[in-house]
This record gives sequence, C-alpha cells and structure tokens, in this order.
Amino acid sequence: MTAPRHFLRPIFAFVFFAAHTVFAFTVAEMKSMETKVKAVVQKNLPSVVALVGEKVPGSGSGTIVTEDGLILTAGHVTYGNDTMIVVFPDGKQEKCKVLGADYTRDVGLAKIIKPGKYPVAQMGDSDKLEQTTIVVALGHPGGFDIRRLPPARIGRISQKNAGGFLVSDCTLIGGDSGGPLFDLDGKVIGIHSSISESLSYNRDAPVNAAKVSWEKMLEGKTWGKPPVRPGQRVTGPAVLGAVFDPAGGSALLKEVQARSPLAAAGVKAGDVILKLGGEDMPTPKAVADKLKKCKAGEKLALAYRRGTEERKTEVILVSEAEMLKRMEPLPTPPKKP
Repeated sequence: MTAPRHFLRPIFAFVFFAAHTVFAFTVAEMKSMETKVKAVVQKNLPSVVALVGEKVPGSGSGTIVTEDGLILTAGHVTYGNDTMIVVFPDGKQEKCKVLGADYTRDVGLAKIIKPGKYPVAQMGDSDKLEQTTIVVALGHPGGFDIRRLPPARIGRISQKNAGGFLVSDCTLIGGDSGGPLFDLDGKVIGIHSSISESLSYNRDAPVNAAKVSWEKMLEGKTWGKPPVRPGQRVTGPAVLGAVFDPAGGSALLKEVQARSPLAAAGVKAGDVILKLGGEDMPTPKAVADKLKKCKAGEKLALAYRRGTEERKTEVILVSEAEMLKRMEPLPTPPKKP
C-alpha cells in the first residue's frame, strides 16, 4: 500500500515553523527530506493500526513490530481491556490479546490472535536522538476513519528527557495515542503517549523503554501507575456517525455514516445539529464534548435543522467498536498486471 501524494504535501510548511522556531533549508535539502519522508510513510503505513477497546470503550493506535503480529502501543491505550479490535489502514479487522504494560513509561504490547504474516515496522534506537532531529508521526487521529489513511505529520524532537519522555512538536490529537514516531531512517523511535492542548508539545515514550521491559510485557506482566485515566485516552465512549464540515462554523454535517445512529434517525448530510440531549450544540466541538459524557446505548433527544425547517428526533448511541462492525471495508484495489 502506498501513501497518496496529497497526504505528504501539506506537512512541509510545518517544518519551517515548528514550535515557533524558523528553520532554513535549501531547496536541495527540502527535496531530500521529502524523498525520505515519503519513503518512511510508504514503507511503514501498512503496519500502523487502530486499536479499539471492547471492555473499555475508545480507541488509540499501535504499530505491528513482528511478523507474527506483536503490536507496540502505549500502556494507557490497552489499559482495562483483555482483547481489542485491530483495524488495518484498509479497513480489515482482526482481534488482539492484550499482553503486558509498563504504565510508568506508558508502553505496552498486544498480540494479534489470528496466525499470519503481518506487515511490520522496525524499531530504532531512541538513545541516539538529538534535539532538533526531524521525526515523522503516524497514527489514527480521532480514531479509525474509513475515508482516509493514517495521515503523516512532520516535526522535530524539542526535548530528549522530559521526565523520561521525548517531546516533539508533531501535531497530534486524541486517537493518535500509542502510534509510532519515526526517524528519517524509517525506524520507530517513540510511542505517542500524552497529547497536550498545545499542538507543539506532545510526549512520546522512547522506544528503548519498551525494549528494556520487553520480556516482562511478553509474559503479560503489568506494573507502575497509569499516567492518565482511561477516559482521557479515548476518542469517545459513544458515537453518532457524524462527519462535520470544518468550514461550516456550526455543527453542519458534511457526511452521515451509513448504518450509524444518525442515519437510523433519518438525519442527512447538509443538516445542522442544534441540540443533543437538551443542550445547545453550536459547534462540532460541543457535540464531541457531549459525547464524551455519554455511554453507548443511551437514547438522546436530537434537534436539527434541514434547510429552514427545524426537526426533532431521538438517537441511540453506539460504541466505536459497534460502529466499526457496521462500516464497510475499503474496496480492494485491482492487482497490477
């Protein structure tokens, strides 16, 4: 699988202004960097999976690091689950067994249950990193999205030992947790750990912390204190199946996913959500914040506008795992002759 060019083009402006610091590169250096980033993404994209909780709702990311299906992720992503749904970039799904975790360093392992030969990413040496090292982040921001591949984001290492963690200014959001941070050699050197409100300050567990704890995690042992509450890691315990128009300002629906709670309630693309559960929903963020407080199975009153007409209905929320089961996989691309 290859990454479309449009996933790579927008990210190079970020290099020049990362963390409010201007970097000067020659045209030749930029072309060389672009070639390296494309190679990193194209090589490793198939190994970057979404992990969806079954016992503890929500999702994060992970990286397959052995051909038999070992997944390296953040400890807080697997926390509280015995098994999780593994979603590949093409929409294919498998199940994995949660193994051990070092919660203090926020690293963990899981293993795909079905035997097979899986795409892998190679682990690097995080001790060799230097400040200002250019890095590439992959993951599933906002959770798995069948409409796009895991987007690539470029940044740099700004701190090497912030409480035992790496700090980068790659732009990350919820759902990216547990995903990989690569160096320009295409090797995993960090695991996305805590994502701050500032886009220019995100912590990654160094991959060498996982190597130190590898055998204990393989044995299923867990230790340390989880650095965040499970609820802080999730993309949301309940979903509507809404895709909002980022340019709409209001909670304008760009798309309603098939077989979603919204679709079942008769809501369509182009409608504007006005109220959910009796609360005003002026923006997509307001909807997201409301859903974080809800649980799958809850029935909520919904008010929305279609054209000039205001309508009312009810929606029954579902978990992200249930929504994944309802989603159609991406079509298999035709084989090249």
